[in-house]
Amino acid sequence: MKFRLLFAIALFVTFLAGAVQAAPLTIGIVLSTGGLGDQSFNDAAYEGVTLLRKEGALVEVVDPGSISGIEPALRYFCKRKLDMVCAVGVFANEAVRHVANEYPDSKIVLIDSVVSEPNVLSILFDEEQGSFFAGAFASMISKNGCVGFMGGMYSPVIAGFEKGFRSGATFVNPNVKFVSKYLGKTPEAFDMVNEAEKVGTELHQSGADVIYHAAGKSGLGLIAAARHSDFYVIGVDSDQSRIAPGKVCASVVKRIDIALVKAVEVMKKGTFNGGVWTLGLQDHGIELAYSRFNRDLITHDVSLKLDEIEDFLINK
Repeated sequence: MKFRLLFAIALFVTFLAGAVQAAPLTIGIVLSTGGLGDQSFNDAAYEGVTLLRKEGALVEVVDPGSISGIEPALRYFCKRKLDMVCAVGVFANEAVRHVANEYPDSKIVLIDSVVSEPNVLSILFDEEQGSFFAGAFASMISKNGCVGFMGGMYSPVIAGFEKGFRSGATFVNPNVKFVSKYLGKTPEAFDMVNEAEKVGTELHQSGADVIYHAAGKSGLGLIAAARHSDFYVIGVDSDQSRIAPGKVCASVVKRIDIALVKAVEVMKKGTFNGGVWTLGLQDHGIELAYSRFNRDLITHDVSLKLDEIEDFLINK
């Protein structure tokens, strides 16, 4: 009887230990403006949500609708003391700063922007590096030696995309012609699909036969213009080739899913610290995803040159 009692107690203790170990992480994620269905930044973030859920985490997602909705959503998660709270995008910057100070014990992850608080881990992507790679590719496949860039809201971040793209294009062809336009100076510029379609047509009429965008949901307008014109689009944030097969020849993909998984890994290890990470080609945080519908563009010579450039970017 005594043996049975001890055995039962041992089983119960083992069960409790297993239950404690198996307790899933609780994570709250606040998306950026533009919302789900942008087939760009927010949808890329949601791929990370799906991956975390497959790994057993309990993930709640809030689509704030506007910038003003970000802070209350973050505060809602922090009040409930979730294991990790995450905000996506540069427009969450001020909200994260306020909430991080208000809830110093909360562990907060900010994707694609920086807040210097001890409880905030900011994760950036080397968009200039990825855009350089895209510019080099655009220059190689351009038939008339003219490439274009369309930005959403003018800001230092989006200007960084343009700078990298221009540098990559001229690295391959110093004589390449470059045209660019921005859609506006406010966050609404990332949700101006109709205007982006007009601007895309204008860039093509200026000579560009490959156009790269960093315009969030507005990029769908550029892709719509490409459907009716003779130019290629290089997408951004997520693989956009499925939107218009054959017209979106590649996409600069920010692996937000990898960023979220890496953040969860340090949470699990108990080594979460505030600071800044920058993910690039070398750690698969950013990549140029080629469309399977445009394999004819990746000739042997283009492939060799791209390998050389990737090597250069990683090891420079």
